[in-house]
Amino acid sequence: MNEKNIFCYLMVAPALLVTALLGIYPMLASMVMSFQSYDLLAGQRDTIEWVGFENYRTILADDRFLQTISQTVIFTILAVGIVVSMGLFLAQVVNAKFRGRAVVRTLIFSPWFVPPVVASAIWMWLLQTERSPINAVLRDLGWTSGNIRFLTDPETWGPFSIPMMSVVAVRVWNGLPFVIIFLLAGLQSIPKSLYEAADMDGAGILQKFRHVTLPMLRPVLMVLLALLFMNGFGHFEMNYIMTQGGPRNLTNVLAVWSYQEGFAFFRFDNAAAASGIILAMTSVICAIYLRLQYKDDLR
Repeated sequence: MNEKNIFCYLMVAPALLVTALLGIYPMLASMVMSFQSYDLLAGQRDTIEWVGFENYRTILADDRFLQTISQTVIFTILAVGIVVSMGLFLAQVVNAKFRGRAVVRTLIFSPWFVPPVVASAIWMWLLQTERSPINAVLRDLGWTSGNIRFLTDPETWGPFSIPMMSVVAVRVWNGLPFVIIFLLAGLQSIPKSLYEAADMDGAGILQKFRHVTLPMLRPVLMVLLALLFMNGFGHFEMNYIMTQGGPRNLTNVLAVWSYQEGFAFFRFDNAAAASGIILAMTSVICAIYLRLQYKDDLR
């Protein structure tokens, strides 16, 4: 090992140490706990025993947990699908040259500067049933006759509900700048000569988007989708702050369920098992991404 390699390892060592202490160790400790009986109300560490997959069998037999898994998948698919679709459109808007582009970029990227906790508090006020300015506007336009209960309506249409769609909308609003920046970097790396050649062939806007933009953005989209899906399966802040999983468990997701099980009912073993389910789901996404990346490398 030469001096250059030693210097490189020394430079990344602090970051690796922090990652190991704050990321890898807690994850491994949680996985170990998921195979133990760890009921804090039943006693202290002398009552902990190895139970194998019993915690997983317990939570998978819980209808509320199964509902939470399905809702986590639905939340993630909806949020990722909407935010990527909007991001593809808006990234091309901010990439174009027009008067007032700086103002438009500032407005589009403004949610980036709002932390999720603050964003959740702001939107909780905006979506309040009695004092919501959104309800006031809808009533003035004559689109509704009463107040919409954005975060408390228990009515459902299959797996969907107004509270679910409200939280999805807030998650999309908060995550849109990240997606746009990601896609904007990809758009700016596409050679302009490809679009000029498409113009010479008489291609329209949709044809250029389909045959030039999307194929050239494929590597960026693969990374972006993998990150969004993995983050979506473990998302916590907005669902917990805005609804705490309610009403009637309609907006609960796995991370919130795990938190409630651990810190409301003190069943850290079940909470750790739920975290293990999240890890398994994100691992599947990671495996799919690596598989697709491997196929691309073979081409």
